[in-house]
Amino acid sequence: MSEIKTARSVTGGIVDDNAFISLNVRYLARLCVFVGLLGWSGYELLDRLETVERKLDEQNEQIGELLDKQILAEQAKRKKLEEQIMFYEKEFNINPLSWGKKKRRK
Repeated sequence: MSEIKTARSVTGGIVDDNAFISLNVRYLARLCVFVGLLGWSGYELLDRLETVERKLDEQNEQIGELLDKQILAEQAKRKKLEEQIMFYEKEFNINPLSWGKKKRRK
């Protein structure tokens, strides 16, 4: 029994004693397209991930800068409030235990 070789299939050599690999050309073309699409989608996915990582780094830098500005503003506000508290403590002595001390000093 000899097989007729056609243009639609490719026959490989003998792999084992009794095994032949026969691959249809249509399936080979589909396999190549599938592998190509798989590779292209993998490349697109990696490109998108790199873009997201780059944007995330930029956003982290912006958040750090804004946080530094906020910390400086809070420190300035806290210093101003401390000065006001010291002024009010000095001018308006609310502590009843120290009222007598002021009169004694005079």
